[in-house]
Amino acid sequence: MSLSNASQESTARVHSLDEAPVTGFHRRMVAVAMGGPFCDGYLLGIMGVALSLITPALSLNTMWEGLIAASVLVGVFIGGAVFGPITDRVGRHLMYVLNLITFVVFSALQFFVTEAWQLLVLRLLIGIAIGADYPIASALTTELVPRKIRGPALSGLVLAWWVGYGVSFWAGWLLMGTGDDAWRWMLASGAVPAVIFIFFRAGVPESPRWLASRGRVDEAKEVVRKHLHQEVSSEELLAESGAKRGGSGLGNLAEIFRRGYAIPALFCSVFWICQVAPAFAVRSFQPQMLESFGVGSTFGASALITTIAVAGTAVGLLVVNRIGRRPLLIGSFACINVCLIALIVLPLHYAFLVVALFAGFQFFEAAGSGLQFVYPSELFPTDLRATGVGVATAMSRVGSASSTFLLPMLTADFGVRGTLAMGAGITIIGLIASIVLAPETKDLGLTEASRRA
Repeated sequence: MSLSNASQESTARVHSLDEAPVTGFHRRMVAVAMGGPFCDGYLLGIMGVALSLITPALSLNTMWEGLIAASVLVGVFIGGAVFGPITDRVGRHLMYVLNLITFVVFSALQFFVTEAWQLLVLRLLIGIAIGADYPIASALTTELVPRKIRGPALSGLVLAWWVGYGVSFWAGWLLMGTGDDAWRWMLASGAVPAVIFIFFRAGVPESPRWLASRGRVDEAKEVVRKHLHQEVSSEELLAESGAKRGGSGLGNLAEIFRRGYAIPALFCSVFWICQVAPAFAVRSFQPQMLESFGVGSTFGASALITTIAVAGTAVGLLVVNRIGRRPLLIGSFACINVCLIALIVLPLHYAFLVVALFAGFQFFEAAGSGLQFVYPSELFPTDLRATGVGVATAMSRVGSASSTFLLPMLTADFGVRGTLAMGAGITIIGLIASIVLAPETKDLGLTEASRRA
């Protein structure tokens, strides 16, 4: 073979990571990444079933109910704000495995609590691990998969969250028959899926884009060569990189504003808050809310509603690349408002109508929720990506923790319909913010999307 031919063959093997053909490696990475969100959903959802049993067992008043329900969300705020920047500093792979280990330890310890404060502390620590997982899983998935499956892959993380959340209701329902300690078995059961996914995550490579952002271009090329069986140019690997910085990584929080990413951070935070603040409050107390509308078998109805929500996420995954990010976000907010307003103003005398409207609310919220990972992952560059996701995660949990903590007291003062009216007001803000600020990124590579932000 001539030197000229060899050079041509070498050049032919240089592919863009954004436009690379989809391989079994990509599919495996997406499946492994789904493990963390699955555990997140399970750990959050199981509390919705167990809380009504915990209340008499630990003699909780409404304040303690709200504190325990919101403690995980406060932890997610801390985990996202702190570990997003740290993940940008120390890398994705190490954090990817460690946070699942914490799921196992703290979930198992919940079985042994005897006082409310002990459960509060453990739920807070679990929340920190969950908050850390959001930027880790989304950043690694974004940086390993090509553009054509990036939207569905990131939406798939939310689908995994919903599957975990849905499974938790069915598992809780089945564990109801285990006696007085049923709630202990429910909470401790979260360790089981975490143990399973720890082993799968151990073989995941470090992100080549992150390696390049730290100046380790040769290592990045070796990861691409080994796992994708292709070459990648140094120019592409370095295209998104900012200046290398030392320290813990928390300085990345200031970098978001210094480098002009304040508007993307604001947009991602606002739409995420307006999705999750009403949704988490309703999901945490869904059985009690259904009962107030006269629905019998509230746990079975909640399991059915949650299963329908999983279907909503699947629909969002299928259409995110077809209709685009912006229409999906705006359309989902509009439909959420229709369901909430109907629950507020209509005289609902039939249980199946109540369940249908709650299911519609969950379906459309879930359909748009995949964008919680898509938008921040696409709008921030590699060296700020986990930080951007972490900031949006943290800000969203300010809303969801506040609404979950306040919901029992608001319901006591204003009734279920009055509380749902407040939720509708929040989602209207989300609709307006999306119309004004939401960009379209479905046809853009990562470098272009983050620069357009």
